[in-house]
Amino acid sequence: MNVEGSYIIELAGETLHLHGTGAMYWPAAKTLFCADLHIGKAEHFRKNGVNLPGMTNSNNYWKLTELFQAFAPERVIFLGDMVHSRRNTEWDSFVDFMDNFPGIKRVLIKGNHEVDEDNLYREGGFEVLEELIAGPFRLRHEPLELGDTKQYVLCGHIHPAVRMYGKGRQSLKLPCFYATDTQCVLPAFGEFTGTHVVRPNREDRIFVLADQKVIELKGN
Repeated sequence: MNVEGSYIIELAGETLHLHGTGAMYWPAAKTLFCADLHIGKAEHFRKNGVNLPGMTNSNNYWKLTELFQAFAPERVIFLGDMVHSRRNTEWDSFVDFMDNFPGIKRVLIKGNHEVDEDNLYREGGFEVLEELIAGPFRLRHEPLELGDTKQYVLCGHIHPAVRMYGKGRQSLKLPCFYATDTQCVLPAFGEFTGTHVVRPNREDRIFVLADQKVIELKGN
């Protein structure tokens, strides 16, 4: 299967699809991974006097619908910070959206922004975990220090990006998948989440998101 907008790699002996939306798909387990949606961020900021566009969550829904149709996963695992803060109406809308896909199992790996009681997420149809070992992967929210695990870590939290420089003084910051020999950090899936510029070592691999495609940078 070769889905438009995806880039196929191998990590920990498994084939993975990196998608231009920032999601990752694991075909052998029929599992989709997304990190850092920050559902409810727009409403949270509007309540505090910052007017974010109303299309923020709608764009997330369009992207998830595209992924569900393209990959037909049996399970989606959100790698933390699925929500931005405490429950608001955007959470209720998100649950209603996910209910349109009853055949997809929902799993939440808790992040630092999941501050409500776990029962809220369970009532929304999510299995709630601190971490999960799945095959060769250790699924969690925050990256680990090197050497802390035998499994290959898939995580989010830092919203990785790299800064690209052109001729002259112009530069462009692009979100990316950031893969080392022990873990891969997924880009933030949500809209208006901000990014953190990473400084990869020469042996690390960087896959930038550009024009809804995934492009591997060579010779970091």
